[in-house]
Amino acid sequence: MKVLLLEDIKGTGKKGDVKEVSDGYARNFLIPRKMVKQLTAGVINEITGQKNADEHKKQMEMEQADRLKQALDNQSIVVKAKSGSKGRLFGSVTTKEIADAIKQETGCEVDKRRIILNGDIKLCGTYEVVVKIHAGVNAAVNIIVEGYPG
Repeated sequence: MKVLLLEDIKGTGKKGDVKEVSDGYARNFLIPRKMVKQLTAGVINEITGQKNADEHKKQMEMEQADRLKQALDNQSIVVKAKSGSKGRLFGSVTTKEIADAIKQETGCEVDKRRIILNGDIKLCGTYEVVVKIHAGVNAAVNIIVEGYPG
């Protein structure tokens, strides 16, 4: 009997696979536990529709990631922080502060966990950070840290 696996089954296959299993195994074990669906024309149409929807969703995500990359790539973002003498900051500039500054200056929402720093930012100056937008899509953003007396 040909079946569509609804979940990973050890020794049989992964979720979404179409497999040939024995009739008894399917009728007595897999189907009652709702681990598989018997392969019919309706199930085949459902699989095809789901694959098309998934492809469309991935394409839309990539297009949105490319637009965000275009907006962020090589932008210069100014972050203000309290500083002492010789441009040394009180504390350091965090990814949350960078994400807030990006949102304020460009209007693009960026998750602070997707900002990659090359070490701590503890001095005034210009730094380059990488923003991971999507799998394989990264944007380089210049961060200009300006100090003010605290």
